[in-house]
Amino acid sequence: MTTTPPDDGPLVIFGVGGLAREIFGWIRASAQESRKYPVAAFVADDPAAHGEYCGVPVVGRDHFAGRAPRFIMAVSDPANKVRLCAELEAAGWGAARYVHESVLIGINVKTGKGLVVCPFCTISSDAVIGDHVLINGSTLVGHDVKIGDYCSLLGRVSLNGDVVLGERVLVGASATIHPKKKVGDGAVIGMGSVVFRNVKAGATVVGNPAQQLSD
Repeated sequence: MTTTPPDDGPLVIFGVGGLAREIFGWIRASAQESRKYPVAAFVADDPAAHGEYCGVPVVGRDHFAGRAPRFIMAVSDPANKVRLCAELEAAGWGAARYVHESVLIGINVKTGKGLVVCPFCTISSDAVIGDHVLINGSTLVGHDVKIGDYCSLLGRVSLNGDVVLGERVLVGASATIHPKKKVGDGAVIGMGSVVFRNVKAGATVVGNPAQQLSD
């Protein structure tokens, strides 16, 4: 199939769940955001169940046959993001960025494709953020933090200086990770947890201080 270049296609939000509707609401609330992010549609794998949202159509992937859109990924689960982004990019779709106008970004910050950063976040100097990362509202990313591909930080998270997150890490709302701690690939940090120790790959930790759940 021949497609137009992704940076020339319409802008869509992939998903129509809570995160998708939040992002759309923030865009609609600001004239500047609305001009910067002219959302043409929501895309869902079951569009008939939705129809439209606030006057914007909900369509399936086949709606864009022949003209590849740019997509804002509004899915927080890391495993689903890995699958969906691979499918969409294989079809020629381009990963768009969404960074709310209230976000503060320090110097020498490096970010990958498909970044989503919601309102009132701060990303400090020399942070490195991978592809398809979600940083939800009021999150603080400290200096020299490294966040791997497909991570999701679910709001009011605090990553202190020099924290390292591997790939596909899910950090629950209001969790805090202390400076210089490392979190392995695929780990889950429970809501409100306070992490004082390194977290191994695939582990789920909860509480204050955070403890690993039994297998």
